[in-house]
Amino acid sequence: SGRTMDEALVEEGPESDNFHAVTPADCLEKLSGGWSPWVLDVRLQTENDIVALPFTDKVVPHRTVRPDHIPQRGEVLVYCKAGIRGRKACNRLIELGIDPKRLYNLEGGILRWQKEVDSQMPRY
Repeated sequence: SGRTMDEALVEEGPESDNFHAVTPADCLEKLSGGWSPWVLDVRLQTENDIVALPFTDKVVPHRTVRPDHIPQRGEVLVYCKAGIRGRKACNRLIELGIDPKRLYNLEGGILRWQKEVDSQMPRY
């Protein structure tokens, strides 16, 4: 059907997650205030080629993300298309030993960022 995992319905609620969830508006406000997380896009490179947050540091598909893909210290902002793969990537990093307090998942992903922050970004 051409739908990605991100567009499928999600049953489990965010209360089971122990990393941070950040909305695009809150993220922009934090960035404007000097927040400079390391930014990980967990979509495919082909998706990143179409549209990406301009401050992205690395692209690693969520299924293959490992602790050595991110810096050893500091906060990490994770994003995908609609938030689901980002959440899975955060949980995977936590399972592999990363401190959940370092991880921020962009709620709603790049789709919500386009809607709430930058409507000029290409859609796919």
